Amino acid sequence: MTKKIVLAGGGAAAALLLLAGCTTPTPEPTATTEPTTSPSATVAPTVEPTSDAIVLPACEDMLDLAVVQTNFGANAQFLDVVADGDLTSLLPGPAAQTALDAAVSREGCLWGIPNSDGAFFVIVADIPLSARDTLVSALGSSDFSETVIGSAPAFVWERDDEMGTLTTVYVFADPIWVTVTGAGTTASQTAIAEDVVMDMRDLFPAIS
Repeated sequence: MTKKIVLAGGGAAAALLLLAGCTTPTPEPTATTEPTTSPSATVAPTVEPTSDAIVLPACEDMLDLAVVQTNFGANAQFLDVVADGDLTSLLPGPAAQTALDAAVSREGCLWGIPNSDGAFFVIVADIPLSARDTLVSALGSSDFSETVIGSAPAFVWERDDEMGTLTTVYVFADPIWVTVTGAGTTASQTAIAEDVVMDMRDLFPAIS
């Protein structure tokens, strides 16, 4: 596949500019239109049904430390919770960023080896089916490779840059979407993503 997912650098600022340019202007009133005396019906916004609310657990309950240390490094540990406002910028490409913006709930966690460049992010999000389907469709024509992780459909993208090997893994275990992205190989990030999926299933048996 030759089409490449656009990386997120500058993506958030560009999206804000686009949104600002798409604001619908307020129409000017016409002089010939008589005001109506009967109140107009208020149309309630359509809200897409979602799963029963999933209260996402703490970062250290989503992923087993032993799995991280086995697959990433003996000194790896949980480092911090990622601020909600920073989550979208961590994802490569506008399709993933849009899907994450549609999340009913989401939680981001930073794991890695202290005082080093070795780190990765885990994001767990409860997303509507329509957002998932749109993202999966986009991933099908990208540099991501389709696979199965923990019996759930998944996508993996490994690449190299000046920092070393980076890998992004997406797993769709409805209704949750698990992301593991950052330093690491396909093998290490797949094992970590699978552990997150299994831990989430233990907590919420309804997850596929």
